Amino acid sequence: MKKSEKELWELRVANAQRNVINRRRFHSMAGGLVALSLGGLGSAWASGEASVKQLTSGTITLGGWPDWIGKDNIPDFRKAYPDADVRLASIPGEEDRIAKLATDPAAVDIMLLVENDVQRLIDLGVSAPVDLGAVPNYANIDEAFKVGYAAASQPRCVTTDYGKTGFGYRRDIVKEDLKSWADVWKVAEKYKGKITFLNQPQFVIGTGLIVNGDSISSTDGSTVRRAADKIIEIKPYLKRFVDTDISRGLVDGSVAIAMSWDYDIYLAQQENENIVWVAPEDGIYGYLDVWAPVNTSERLPVVWKFFDFFFQPRQYGNFVNTLGTASCMEASKPFIDKRMANSEILNPPKEVLKRVQYPKPLGEGQRIWDREWLRIQAA
Repeated sequence: MKKSEKELWELRVANAQRNVINRRRFHSMAGGLVALSLGGLGSAWASGEASVKQLTSGTITLGGWPDWIGKDNIPDFRKAYPDADVRLASIPGEEDRIAKLATDPAAVDIMLLVENDVQRLIDLGVSAPVDLGAVPNYANIDEAFKVGYAAASQPRCVTTDYGKTGFGYRRDIVKEDLKSWADVWKVAEKYKGKITFLNQPQFVIGTGLIVNGDSISSTDGSTVRRAADKIIEIKPYLKRFVDTDISRGLVDGSVAIAMSWDYDIYLAQQENENIVWVAPEDGIYGYLDVWAPVNTSERLPVVWKFFDFFFQPRQYGNFVNTLGTASCMEASKPFIDKRMANSEILNPPKEVLKRVQYPKPLGEGQRIWDREWLRIQAA
C-alpha cells in the first residue's frame, strides 16, 4: 500500500472511531428502558396527522447521536439546495429523544431512532408518514432493510443503516473456536473475569432469549424471566457490564470475549488483528437505524429533499465511509472504501443476514423487561 493511501485509511478509521466512541458513550444512556407516560399530553397531536403550513425552504433540524452523518452530506446538500440547510441537534439516548418529543413536539424535524421505537412516536401523535413520491432515491436502499415502519408501503421512517449484536474474542487467548452464544456459555467458567456484556437490557435480555430459542420480542412473562435466568447463570463469570469503550478490553487483552456490535468490532480489528468477530449461529440481535419525520415540522418538503439527496449512492457511500457503519445499499458499493465494502463483518453473506432478528415494539411488555433487568442487576 502506498504511504498516501495508508495515511488516508488511518485518517478514515480514526474519524470513524471518533464517531463510534460518541455513539458508544451515549448508547449507554439508552439502556434504561423506561415506560413513558402519555397521560399528561394534550390531544393536539392525537391523530398523528397534524396540519402545519409547509415551507419549501429554510433549515431543518435532525436530532440524534452527535455527528452521526457523513462528513460531506450536509455541505454538499447546501451546495445543491442553497435555500435549504440541515442543523444537527445532539440528543443522547433513545429515551431522551422520545422524552424530548413528548415535551417539545416541535424540537426537531427528523429524529434518529431505532425502527421499533417509531411506534412510540405514533403513540405520541407526532409521527409523519414519509412521502415516497418525493423521495424516489429511497428505492436504492436494499429491500432486506425496508421492514416494519421503514417498509416501502406507507413508511413512517427511512432506514439509514443497521447493526448486528454479536461478540468478539481474542483468538490468541481463547483456544476454542466459538461460533454461537451457546459456545460462550460453555466456556464462560474457563474465562471467568475476562468476559464483558453490554450494559443495555435490550441486547442482554435479547441474547438470553436467543440462547433459549425464543423471540427477541417476547413479552411473555415466563419466557422473559427464563431469558433473565440465563443471564444470571453466566453473570458470575462476567468481568462487568460495560457502557463505554466496549471493545477496548479486546484491543489491550484485558478481555477475552466481549458482546458488542459489528461496526465496533470491525474498528477494533484495525488495532489488533487477533480479534475475531462472531455473528452467532444461534441468532443475531439486529437493529435498524432510521430517520423518522415529525408531523409538527413546517418544512417537510425540505425533509424530503434531504432524504432524497442522502439516498444517492455517492452521498450514502460518504455516510458509510465517515462512520464505519454497515451499508444498506448495494448501489453505493463503488463509493465505499474497498476494505469496508468487502468486509464480511459489515457486509455479511445472505446466510448470515437470515439469522438476524429485528425487535418489535414491546408495548406494555416493556414493564416485564424492566422488571427482569432490575433482577439481573441485583443478582
